[in-house]
Amino acid sequence: MRLSRLFETTGGLTLVALALIAPPVAQAQTVISNETLVSTTLVVNKTNATAKCEKAGCSAITSMFAAIPVLCPAQMGQTCTFHIFLDTKTSIIPVNHTPAPSGIGFYRLLVDDAAPTIGPTDQNGDYLFENFVATYNTPQGPSLESYPASVVAGVTNSTANSHTIAVSVGCRDINSSGGCDATTHWTTMRVDVFEP
Repeated sequence: MRLSRLFETTGGLTLVALALIAPPVAQAQTVISNETLVSTTLVVNKTNATAKCEKAGCSAITSMFAAIPVLCPAQMGQTCTFHIFLDTKTSIIPVNHTPAPSGIGFYRLLVDDAAPTIGPTDQNGDYLFENFVATYNTPQGPSLESYPASVVAGVTNSTANSHTIAVSVGCRDINSSGGCDATTHWTTMRVDVFEP
């Protein structure tokens, strides 16, 4: 009886000890905390932008609007965090208006002409928003879909406190079906600036 009571106590302590151990943080996860929102920049654009190419395996990219200046109010050598939220009405049209989707669509987001250091984007700043999807309905033509993107970028004031954000739309034919076509129609972008 004494042995069973000891086992109950030890078992209980083991469960408590296991509960106190924090779960491991995912390797690809970045946590930013204790930042203060200092400003917001809003951009609205009603101009279409089309990225299009017409040969197998091609890719195309075009700017969606002029580069946007955003201030980091920190001192020289200090940092800010930009949270970029993009939402645009986009149509992905198969080449020659065939019903088979042929590639991918992406946004390229660059901060000071470089890929955001936190992301999530690839090394070129590309944010994939669709893969093998077509928004073309015969005979009505292209439908518009909302494809949002959310990207975080860390910036440092090295020579100035003004930074630029450039956004483009692109497509890539990865199915060798003769090209790709991605068009953004109406776009909104919000940039929140945070300081530690």
